[in-house]
Amino acid sequence: MPEHAIPAQIGRGGATYTAPAHAPSGRPLPRLEIEVRPTGDRQLVVVTGEVDIDADRLLHSTLGAALVRSRGGVDLDLSKVDFCDCSGLNVLLRIRQRALRDGKTLRVRAVSGAVHRLLTVTHTLPLLTPPE
Repeated sequence: MPEHAIPAQIGRGGATYTAPAHAPSGRPLPRLEIEVRPTGDRQLVVVTGEVDIDADRLLHSTLGAALVRSRGGVDLDLSKVDFCDCSGLNVLLRIRQRALRDGKTLRVRAVSGAVHRLLTVTHTLPLLTPPE
């Protein structure tokens, strides 16, 4: 299980992880839920909520674990992400590098308007949405 995650549901070969509601300091954290399920030789990861500096560790550990469990790589659905900052983008780029190093791929399959803007402005959309 990824660190800093509360398993909300596990079954059918997949799992859903939810970020804690509060940081150890007691400060409220943004809502984040990550669902992981196998799809053939790949893992599908569906992210819902907000991805920022408070959520990047959960996203990184979940994507890293999904990458390890896959033979071909990870497909990402970010269509339900309301907000994503540069820390979330850095997680995606680090996991992409790790996937390539391991002979796998990280593919973003769907994005929300907020994620599309971030990937477009940073010129990273082609890196994360490679042609098949």
